[in-house]
Amino acid sequence: MNRWPHITVALTIAGLLIPSSAQAQGPDLRFDHNHTFSEVVDYLEAVVEAYPSITKLHNIGKSYQGRDLLVLEITSQATGDGLTKPGFWIDGNLHASEVMGAEVCLKNIDTLVKEYGNDPFITDLVDTRTIYIMPKLNPDGSDHYLTKPDGMRSSVRPHDSDRDGALDEDPPEDLDGDGYILQMRVRDELGTMKTSSEDPRLMTRVGVGEKGEWRTYSEGIDNDGDGRFNEDGTGGLDINRNWPGQWQQEYVQNGSGRYPLSEPETRAVAEFLFAHRNVTGIVNHHMAGNFVYRPPTALHFDPVTGEEQPQSQADLAIFNFFGEKYSELINGQNVTPVFGRGGPPRYGAIWGVMIGWGYDHYGVPSWVPEMGSYAPFCDYDGDGNASEMERLRWNDEELDGKIFVDWKPFDHPQLGPVEIGGWVSKVYDPDRGSYTNVMTTPGPVFEEFLDEHTAWNNWMASMSPLVRVTDVTAERVEAGIYKVTAKVQNQGYLPTNVTDQAIFNRTAKPVKVSITVRPGEVVFGDETVDIGHLQGNRSLPVTVEWMVRSGGGGPPRVMVTAVSEKGGTHQKAWVADPRPFVPRA
Repeated sequence: MNRWPHITVALTIAGLLIPSSAQAQGPDLRFDHNHTFSEVVDYLEAVVEAYPSITKLHNIGKSYQGRDLLVLEITSQATGDGLTKPGFWIDGNLHASEVMGAEVCLKNIDTLVKEYGNDPFITDLVDTRTIYIMPKLNPDGSDHYLTKPDGMRSSVRPHDSDRDGALDEDPPEDLDGDGYILQMRVRDELGTMKTSSEDPRLMTRVGVGEKGEWRTYSEGIDNDGDGRFNEDGTGGLDINRNWPGQWQQEYVQNGSGRYPLSEPETRAVAEFLFAHRNVTGIVNHHMAGNFVYRPPTALHFDPVTGEEQPQSQADLAIFNFFGEKYSELINGQNVTPVFGRGGPPRYGAIWGVMIGWGYDHYGVPSWVPEMGSYAPFCDYDGDGNASEMERLRWNDEELDGKIFVDWKPFDHPQLGPVEIGGWVSKVYDPDRGSYTNVMTTPGPVFEEFLDEHTAWNNWMASMSPLVRVTDVTAERVEAGIYKVTAKVQNQGYLPTNVTDQAIFNRTAKPVKVSITVRPGEVVFGDETVDIGHLQGNRSLPVTVEWMVRSGGGGPPRVMVTAVSEKGGTHQKAWVADPRPFVPRA
């Protein structure tokens, strides 16, 4: 298949766009494992081939290791170019090991393309909005995590994680060759762990005054001889600390990179979003704990006065409204600002985060769903949590022992006799040659999870501003002269500026309304009128008026066009009454 930067071919018959219902059957997508980058590429290309009238594939750059950075655009080309409609951005796998985000993106794509023409809500969404979906924002890291036994948080670019002047010099090793990086435990009375009284396979922390039994390490050797194990593995630069929103140097924010957008992945996404200013919201899927983060990610200060800036109450209301919908759709899960979760000296601040930049600089509501925990799979007592004993029961009774490896003796070259075993976070499939994260265990629980997050994403996209020219009328005031009146309304939920933050940044562009008269001319009023920002939630329309003169002796055709960067482009025509003008007595 072709891997073109932009795939724009539309399938036509006799010059007419084929509706979705007549298109070829789309590719089958099964959520029975975590999809590698090559699988995602094959799927995206198959989607564009099957649904050419509503999809377009953008290649927005190359990753650190040279993989294509692919974004699928979904919108009906029959109803206009994607940039002329409100947009919405969805991505996954920014953090390499947080592979659930890629699966949500794939589910979102599958839902939009297959339900278009069948489900009224999805059909309207694809007709009136543009959805940009990037399943693998970090394809290098994702493939490392899915094909190698060690973990991987972010970029594969070599990085001095332990700040000793060397790069990636102490990675983990699969010492016993079982395909997993597990725990090592060594007998030690001064250790911090002891054997659990509930099950000898488990360990618990030693209480005050208790004698220790075990000291634990990550599986591997101390390659650099500093007394620590596996503290500087492959990569380590965190591309979710590399964004311009309150970026800080490495000594403040570890993993931030040499400068904002220093990494090809972050720069490519930022450049794409700046070239697609129609985007009205960002969802950056992550994986931990079952809740959703929202900005702010740190305190804000006025760049001139230095005074602290509180978050706009109007913006807070938007975050609360969207967050309540998340809780409603996804099992009452919590919504929390990133800032404020920790104590001094940082007080929870995280600098250089994508959603911080998305709100602070780009000016749209931005979100990090931290998806996944054991509880939905094995909360046997229904208390909302999954204890280690419940996880062990799940392992023994339903997973054939796949997520816990029993302890086995091993003669370590540095530590002497050790035992290797413990929990597995990803399960290896020898037939595919790749791993699947335990939190994406195939089955009804995971399918429901994907459906719920897809529903929230699509609902938020539908809440974007939507500017419409609702009415154009004309009144003849004398022969050849007409008073034209147009009404323009924002029929979406969000205002056309989307956030107050965008107004503060002076990045929110006002709505402009233009008139063309053919044949003829405007004799009073500007051809293009700035009507400012329109409130959302179907607020009252704004009226714009012109005086026009018909030219050429015939009736004029009047076209009124409203252009909103975030609310889309819409136009409506009026043709004059060709009857002779009769002055009033």
